[in-house]
Amino acid sequence: MILVKNIKILLALTAGFLIIAFGLYFDGKSNNSNIEQEALMPNFDDILSQINSIEFKNFEESTIIKDINDQWLVTTAMNLPANTELLSRFFVQIKEAKVIGTKTNKPELFFKLGLDKENTQTLILKSKSNEILYSLDIGDFNYKIPGTYIKESSSDQSYLISANLTTDVSNFYWIPNDLINIGEEAIKSVQIYSNQLINLSKQDDLISHQNLPRGYKEISENRLPDVFTSLTDLQHNGYLSTEELPSTADLKVRYTFTNGTVLYVSLYDIPDKGIHVTFDWNYLNKELEISKFINLDLSGSQLQVSTMALLDNVAYNIPQLVFDNLNLKLREKTD
Repeated sequence: MILVKNIKILLALTAGFLIIAFGLYFDGKSNNSNIEQEALMPNFDDILSQINSIEFKNFEESTIIKDINDQWLVTTAMNLPANTELLSRFFVQIKEAKVIGTKTNKPELFFKLGLDKENTQTLILKSKSNEILYSLDIGDFNYKIPGTYIKESSSDQSYLISANLTTDVSNFYWIPNDLINIGEEAIKSVQIYSNQLINLSKQDDLISHQNLPRGYKEISENRLPDVFTSLTDLQHNGYLSTEELPSTADLKVRYTFTNGTVLYVSLYDIPDKGIHVTFDWNYLNKELEISKFINLDLSGSQLQVSTMALLDNVAYNIPQLVFDNLNLKLREKTD
């Protein structure tokens, strides 16, 4: 299970850093005034191996992440891949959390700790048989101590723990936002289809306008470089099902890369929802670095693609600037 593996790796790294920094062996225990503190989840390892469903919720929304065929998918968001790096780091915090002290057991005082219904976040862990393995209410983080106020969902007794467990319950937070990182040197040519065909090619770092129709001016040289950097560190700000898209794209772009891969990009300018984009790939090969998370390379010749950009049922919300840089128009000569 990828999540379990990632957590073990992060725990090992944490232990290593502590050994280097303090010369101490990290054994999952910490001391406060020479008094041993109790772990928040003494049976963490037993529960971890049984987890099949993870839910983060508050009184307004909920995100559910499930292990489906050895992949952690956000089932409340079109079964998009989950950000397992964030999940792993969150569970490392739980693993290392220690109980600093008890707090109130009076529900009328929970609002002071962020544990009232309107403010609390709840973590629910379930097994494959849908059994609740663990349910934790998470309140405010106290920066002065520091520590987080929590309580088990089935109990009124609250505690202060040593870790920062505050998180986000939105679907978007738990989904990787990397899409594409293609350097300008890796793009051989670009064709832009709108009212007219704009055909741009690059050779020896020089961008030229091919097949310019008679009677039209060439596009300003100042605007052309932005076309070839339009796929550099491209990330999304949200998503839609392709079924929700208008029937016709506002702009279509064909990229040809130096490795032979061809990418067709369709851009939709949707009122009140912004620019959304879909990707259609042809001739993928081993020269492309494909992974869920992009280890950002800005050398200029990079060919990095997130697996998120390979999904064909999703349209991603991208910055308006990308659309504006590609939405070039030919102008007729006046002389």
